[in-house]
Amino acid sequence: MMHLTLRFIGDTAQDRVEAITECMTDAAKRSGKFTLRLDDTGAFPDLRQPKVLWVGINGEIDRLQMLHSRLEGALARIDILGEDRHYNPHLTVGRLQSQVPPIAAGQVGQAFSHIKLPEPRPTLPVESLVLYRSRLMVDGPKYEELSRAPLG
Repeated sequence: MMHLTLRFIGDTAQDRVEAITECMTDAAKRSGKFTLRLDDTGAFPDLRQPKVLWVGINGEIDRLQMLHSRLEGALARIDILGEDRHYNPHLTVGRLQSQVPPIAAGQVGQAFSHIKLPEPRPTLPVESLVLYRSRLMVDGPKYEELSRAPLG
């Protein structure tokens, strides 16, 4: 499932879902729909020793940043404080497990750096905020939609 993480909240009690959904709805109703576009590939921390492989995001980034700020403000009002790091929008396309040897990880990063996306770059319509519960499983993450707030 492809999704763009606007805010990772972490372990949260079930009884907080309604309050979080209200925050999402507040932020979403003040933002119209917009379009993003896929950009170049990369990795965290870098392509020499990748742990996370990603595809960057371009397009109406200002609107995405505004939506992110609105959501952060709403969440802060219910004592869910913002992250210390700068918001870096990207689509995670893969994770390397910790037991992958450094030489193999470097080879994966090198190969990934040569992936070229088609031109024109694919676009992504942004139409709603979704709260997902994620569970990291051996065969990859599993996502369950808990709530949705349409933009506009």
